[in-house]
Amino acid sequence: MKRTLITLLLTALAATATAQEHPTVHLPLDSCTAWALQHQAALKNAAIEVEMAQETRRAALTKYFPTLYMSAFYFQAKDPLVDVKASENGDKIQVSTHIDGFDGDLEEIVQKLLERVSFDARLQLFEHGAVVNAVAMQPIFAGGRIVNGNRLAELGVQAAELKLAMTTDEVEMNTRQYYWRVVSLQTKTATVQQALQLLDTLEHDAVAAHNAGVIGRNDLLKVRLKKNEMLASEVQLKNGIELATMALCQYVGIPYEEGTEYTFDTIAIDRRLTDSPSLLTAAGRKESQLLELGVEASRLQKAMALGEALPQVTVGATYGLNNLMDNGFKGNGLMFATLTVPLTAWWETSHKVRKAELERQQAELKRDDLREQMELQNRQAWNEMNEAYTQTGIRQQAMDDAEDNLKEIRQYYQAGLQGVADLLEAQTLLTQARNEWVDQLITFQLKYFRYYQLSHTQEH
Repeated sequence: MKRTLITLLLTALAATATAQEHPTVHLPLDSCTAWALQHQAALKNAAIEVEMAQETRRAALTKYFPTLYMSAFYFQAKDPLVDVKASENGDKIQVSTHIDGFDGDLEEIVQKLLERVSFDARLQLFEHGAVVNAVAMQPIFAGGRIVNGNRLAELGVQAAELKLAMTTDEVEMNTRQYYWRVVSLQTKTATVQQALQLLDTLEHDAVAAHNAGVIGRNDLLKVRLKKNEMLASEVQLKNGIELATMALCQYVGIPYEEGTEYTFDTIAIDRRLTDSPSLLTAAGRKESQLLELGVEASRLQKAMALGEALPQVTVGATYGLNNLMDNGFKGNGLMFATLTVPLTAWWETSHKVRKAELERQQAELKRDDLREQMELQNRQAWNEMNEAYTQTGIRQQAMDDAEDNLKEIRQYYQAGLQGVADLLEAQTLLTQARNEWVDQLITFQLKYFRYYQLSHTQEH
């Protein structure tokens, strides 16, 4: 979907470019946020971390199921592994026997068995052969490590998802900072252009008044100096808009086109703090949930360490085929159960369990300490949002007063009751008041959004 939005944007750029010399493209805040969430590498990496954690969980789940494996073995001996020769010599039978790896007096044993037998024979066994075997093993009890391992894997998925959500919040906040930076510069540019219109008119009147001998050259110079100052500010602001727009486009992952005029959403206060929820608590924050998962993981690690010293019970079955007797493949199978008790593991395990317990205590201390800090952050975020809202009203009133003051001074100037310096000062005060008002509006937008990110209401 995001790629479709980008495609539509590029199509609009191309179509508009063919229609006019300076194409105009509007970049809404919501669209920029969506593109940034699609483009940012940090968010992609966080999503990959979630997938990796899910694969770890799936791998841990397989420990509940039987383990099945097969083995095959083939051998070819230089000489038969078992070679028994017997021949009759008078009233005795002479036996010659060779078995690889057998040190006992097998010839004496065979001689006694065959004392009453008369024959001349030879038996050779295991010169070559093949063995195929299949084994299935099902763990019944592994000291709780399988269960706890799966719980750890599940915690890993939850932690990765929380980190993804936190990264999403960060990308959304950064997008707004880039976005409102451009809007601020554009609004200030409009303020400068309004001032230049007044200065153009004032310069025209000042030239006429100077030629008529009503004002001195000094007053005309003040007007022109102020106009040049505003022209320089306009150039700086336009350069700043270009760089800020390029930075925004780079961050959200869309191309920046030279010669294109970009427009943005306007700044407005569309929220009322009286409708906001009460002060937040730290328990609901993503950071707090992540710390709680860390404490639970440390507890499971302790249980895993303890499981190494507990008995293990396994049942299984095996079935094999072999042709060692040179009469074709023959099969046989069996079932078995094993009980493993690590008798000497308690010493080492006791130290591992103690270490895991200390790590759990560390995790709890860290959680409690950071929760206290988050409580302070929540209070600070709440206070800053309220303060920004209050300051917005103050700046609004200051701007209104500056506008009224300029109107009054202009009337006095036209009536000859005020000089050029008074009019220029009134214009400067208005420009300053408007810029401060714009900055305060953006500050409130960011403080408001940050507070609702912390509260998880996502009303942005």
